[in-house]
Amino acid sequence: MREYVRLYPQLIGAQIRAQMQYRASFLAELLGNFLITSLDFVTLAILLTQFQAIGGWTLPEVALLYGTSTVSFSLAEILGGILDDFDRWIIRGEFDRLLIRPLGMMFQVMTGAFALRRLGRLTQGVAALILALWWLHPNWQIERWAFLGVTLISGFLFFMAIFIAGATTSFWTPQTAELANIFTYGGNFMTSYPMHIYEEWIRNIFTFLLPMAFINYYPALYLLGKPDPFGLPGWVPFLSPPIAGGVFLASLAVWRVGVRHYQSTGS
Repeated sequence: MREYVRLYPQLIGAQIRAQMQYRASFLAELLGNFLITSLDFVTLAILLTQFQAIGGWTLPEVALLYGTSTVSFSLAEILGGILDDFDRWIIRGEFDRLLIRPLGMMFQVMTGAFALRRLGRLTQGVAALILALWWLHPNWQIERWAFLGVTLISGFLFFMAIFIAGATTSFWTPQTAELANIFTYGGNFMTSYPMHIYEEWIRNIFTFLLPMAFINYYPALYLLGKPDPFGLPGWVPFLSPPIAGGVFLASLAVWRVGVRHYQSTGS
């Protein structure tokens, strides 16, 4: 582990320095990514300006959901976004060369490319979260601020687990990238809105089967002091860290199974 901690900043730092050689291109990509991803929040703000509230949640409250979801997702995307293209590694046989190197497979994949432009999504997510907190003026004690930090970390682990699980399916079929995107980018979109506005069958899936409601919805109920519309116990919001940690560890276990059963395409 100590070796990985030492190597990671060196490998990522080399890629950052390479990208910064073309600063105009980097700044254009960063600005473009920021503007494009900001359109989601602009759309949300326009919608709530017209209708005042969604499911009883006002713009500042939904902005808190949007900000927490986007910050968690963008952190996972920065570190694990390369897993989006993992099916191409399998098809081109590029995963074969990782097998002969004395480092963990996941570590090698995650350091294979680092897209600095993705900081644009993180920047607008942080801006939306700060704006939400400025609107809300929360009178929180230190434990609620700490809980917000734990919520962001838990969401990051959950989205990382989805990236890893989506990539792992490529060991059996390399045609599932779009399906995985439903749960990564689609999950980020879905968790930007209150869970109770969705149909019951959707809520049940994303609460009990793939518990994405624990990324930010239940923690937001606790932070905002809102009652749970589903009548679940008051300790449910605190399940976010163990659920995210369990899902993350499960995704790593499935990844190891996929690596053991990997068969090269021979290309």
